[in-house]
Amino acid sequence: VGEIIGGSQREERFEVLKERAAEFKIPLESIWWYLDIRKYGSVVHSGFGLGFERLLMFITGMTNVRDVSPFPRTPKSAEF
Repeated sequence: VGEIIGGSQREERFEVLKERAAEFKIPLESIWWYLDIRKYGSVVHSGFGLGFERLLMFITGMTNVRDVSPFPRTPKSAEF
């Protein structure tokens, strides 16, 4: 609670990716395009995300992050 930023470094090593896919029983055929990207050249890369909704939850004292989301993705939250 109160998390503002989270980040991670992506795995770019081709052999490690194949091993992890096997570990999780992910068929290599289903991720061939992703493996090709890594096989034919990749660099170390990272990413981050801003957890603004969690910060709002902390500030407002709400107990569920869905209650502070400006664009809810919960069923029946939008009229069609």
